[in-house]
Amino acid sequence: MIAINLRFLAGRFHSTPWGRHVNEGVAEWPPSPWRLLRALIAVARRARPDGVTEEHLQRLIRALSAPPLFRLPPATTAHTRHYDQANEGVKFFDTFVAVAPNQEVICQWPEVELDDEDRQALRALLAALNTFGRAESWCEAELFEGAGLPQPNCKPLNPGDSLSGQEPVRVLLPDGTTDDLLKALTIETAEMRADKMLDPPGARWVTYARRSDALTPRRAAPKRQAANPLTITVARYVLDSNVLPLVKDALILAEQVRIAVLSLRGGVVRNATKWASHSEALTGKTFYGKPLEGHEHAHYLPTDEDGDGRLDHLTIWAPMGFDAEDRKALGQLTTFERHRENLPDVWLTLAGLGTAEKFAALAEPPAPFRSSARWRSVTPFSLPRFSNRGGGKPPRPRDLPEAQLVRELKLRGLPEPVSIKRTEGYTVNERPMVRWLEFHTRRFNGTEGFGLAGFEIEFAEPIQGPLALGFGCHFGLGLFFPV
Repeated sequence: MIAINLRFLAGRFHSTPWGRHVNEGVAEWPPSPWRLLRALIAVARRARPDGVTEEHLQRLIRALSAPPLFRLPPATTAHTRHYDQANEGVKFFDTFVAVAPNQEVICQWPEVELDDEDRQALRALLAALNTFGRAESWCEAELFEGAGLPQPNCKPLNPGDSLSGQEPVRVLLPDGTTDDLLKALTIETAEMRADKMLDPPGARWVTYARRSDALTPRRAAPKRQAANPLTITVARYVLDSNVLPLVKDALILAEQVRIAVLSLRGGVVRNATKWASHSEALTGKTFYGKPLEGHEHAHYLPTDEDGDGRLDHLTIWAPMGFDAEDRKALGQLTTFERHRENLPDVWLTLAGLGTAEKFAALAEPPAPFRSSARWRSVTPFSLPRFSNRGGGKPPRPRDLPEAQLVRELKLRGLPEPVSIKRTEGYTVNERPMVRWLEFHTRRFNGTEGFGLAGFEIEFAEPIQGPLALGFGCHFGLGLFFPV
C-alpha cells in the first residue's frame, strides 16, 4: 500500500481542471493524479534527487497510474482578480481551493506495492516537491508512514453506486496501458495545440464521487466566549507624541481619552422603537444618565512610568469588565487631538488587554499593578468633601484629608494604613518635581474637589494595585504608585 500526504503551506491549491478556462472559476478538486505524476517528473528532471534514476521514475509512474483513493480535508473555493494592463486591461480570475495549512490531502493506492529501492526514490522525489499546481501552491509532500490511515471520502464511482450525499466529478488519470507513459506525461501544451488534440495522449477520465459539500463555502464558526464574557478589565496603551503631555495634565488627558473612546463606542440614542447600545463600563452611568454606585466602571489612568515628568502610558481599568463593543472601541483607539491646548496630537499603541491579575502576574508588572505595603501619591488626592478640624457651635466632626483618605480606602474594602505621611508634590527617586497645586484638577464639566493633598501610606501587609482614591479618581487624580 502506498499513501502520499500533501499539505498546502499557504492554505491554497491553485489549479484549473484540464479543458476548462481559468476565467470559468472552476478549481480542480481532488488534485488529479495526472498532475501529480507530471510534478514528480518535473522534480526528477529539475532537482535531480540523489539515488533517483530514469528506471526508478519509469517504475513509479507506472505503479501510480492506478486510480487512487482520496481523503479530502474540509475546503472551499476562493479567487483573486488580476488585470493585464498590457492587454487592454483584460481581467483574469485566479480561482483556488482554500484549505487549512495543517490539513492534509491523502492519496492512497491500496493495491500498489513498491520495493525498498523504489520507495526510497519516491520519498526523495516527494521531499524535493515544493509546489504542486501553479507556483503559488506551496506544498509539502511525504510518504504516509505507519498505521492509522484515515478512511477515504472520495473514490472512483462504480456502476450502480449510490450518490446519496455525494456528487460526481471527472478526474484526469494517466492510462497505465500506454506504451511510453513517461513520454506521454511530458508532452508540451504547444505540441498538443499544433496537433489539435483536446485531451493529452496517455490520459483517461475517471468519474469520482466526492462529498456534495466538499467545496461548499463556509461561514467561520462564531468564536466561543468564556463563561463570563466580561473577562477583559484592563486596556494598556503606550503614548507617543512630538510633545508628550506633562504629568500635571493627567486629568485633562484622561477626559480627552474618555471622549475619544465614547465617540468610537457610539453615543446613546433614545428612540421609541430602537435604542442604541450603551456602555455603563465606559461612561460610569446608566442608560438614563444616573451615575453608577461604587467604583466598578472605567478608570482612565495616565501615568509617567519612566520618571521624566511626562505621561508615557495610559491604563483604562474597569473592574466590572468590558463587553464586546467596548473592546472593539478600545482596539480602535489610536489617537486623540489636543486642540484645546494647541499641542500636537497624542498617538496611542495598544500594548495589551487582560485582567488586573494577569498584568500583576507579569515578570515585571507595570507600576499601577504592583503589590506593595508602601504607596506614594503620584497625582494629588482631591478631597471629596470640605476639610475641617471640627469644633464650632454646634460642634462639627473632624474631617481632615487623612480621615477622608481612610474613608476612601474603606469604601473600596481596603485596610486602614498603619502610617500616613503628607507629601508636598510629585516626586521621582525622592526628588520633588511638581507641586500638587500645579496639577489641573477641574473637570471639563466644571466640577472639582475641595482641596488637594498628597500622601505616603503604609499598610500592615502588601495590597494589590491599582490604587486611585478621592474626587476624580476615575480621571487620573488620587493615583498612588508602590514605593
